[in-house]
Amino acid sequence: MTTLPYLHTPDFLSNTLLIISIVALPLHVFGAYCILVKTPKMMNSVKWIMLNLHFWSVALDWGITFFTKPFVLFPAMAGVPLGVLSGMGVSTGVQIYVVVTLFCIVCAAIVSCFENRYYLSFGRKSIWHHFRFPCMLFNYFLAFLIFLPAYINAPDQVTGLQKLFELLPNLPEDIRRLPIYVIATEYSMVVGPVVLMGVVIMIEALIFVGLMYKGATKAIRLMTISLNTLIVQRKFLRALYIQIFMIFLNMGIPLFYLSVAVPFNYYNQAANNICFITYSLHGLTSTIVMVWIHKPYRMVIANLLDRGRSRRMSKAGRKRSVVEMNTRTTWNVSNVNIRLQYNVNIVNVVV
Repeated sequence: MTTLPYLHTPDFLSNTLLIISIVALPLHVFGAYCILVKTPKMMNSVKWIMLNLHFWSVALDWGITFFTKPFVLFPAMAGVPLGVLSGMGVSTGVQIYVVVTLFCIVCAAIVSCFENRYYLSFGRKSIWHHFRFPCMLFNYFLAFLIFLPAYINAPDQVTGLQKLFELLPNLPEDIRRLPIYVIATEYSMVVGPVVLMGVVIMIEALIFVGLMYKGATKAIRLMTISLNTLIVQRKFLRALYIQIFMIFLNMGIPLFYLSVAVPFNYYNQAANNICFITYSLHGLTSTIVMVWIHKPYRMVIANLLDRGRSRRMSKAGRKRSVVEMNTRTTWNVSNVNIRLQYNVNIVNVVV
């Protein structure tokens, strides 16, 4: 029987991630339905790029909450996968590579959203028209390759575990008995690729935001775009900014914790578990924000709620009608009985 507090245990992480995956599944499906079916014609140009971001966000979400469930041991670059892929015999190294790669692909998909808005609004006739596909393909290519050196150069596990126990001498015995996998003995092998991908994506996103601002300013000055079109574009971009901010917020909290835990060699398994739970919420929060922020999708929910309210009112109205009908019938029958009895009494008196 474990002696660890529940928040420190693998069961806490595994059960919480399972609950998140169950709650998130219908919302993810509903989000995809809204994008595919409820996107208005005026937003058709962004439908597939939004679906691309949604798909990869959901893939990363499920990769963490269901397929891998990483029980990490920060500040060490080590951990134990608790998901279904382990039960299927998939090696821990492959699982780590897949999760990190999915994170990088989500970053590339975010940049694709900004690039798409810039190109459709202001870049069709610019020189960017000739470079956009190679540059976007480079981002996805980089996402698949950037963690490959760390995966290939994973240390010998006997040596890696020795260094792990030296780094974390107070590691609880219950955790020591788990099949721990050491990703790397050097932090830079794991943190470096993730930080590099984040920096590249951030720079590209800021460039496209700057180009869109510059293009909008120029279009207003030259009056080559209507004010109404500009307002619609700004509303969409504002919604996109909020959605992407929520993704970065969920991803940024664990990275911030890692940046503190590693230099100070701080180990707290409960904090590690909570960090990855927070990280795993990015797909769920992104879907909720997407559906709520974009008005066409928000109206779908409003219509569903109105329809449900109308059905409840209709059922209540039918029940009320039945009760009133029964009451009237009873009253009419009573009147007939009274009249019949009255007539009988008159006959008896006459006779």
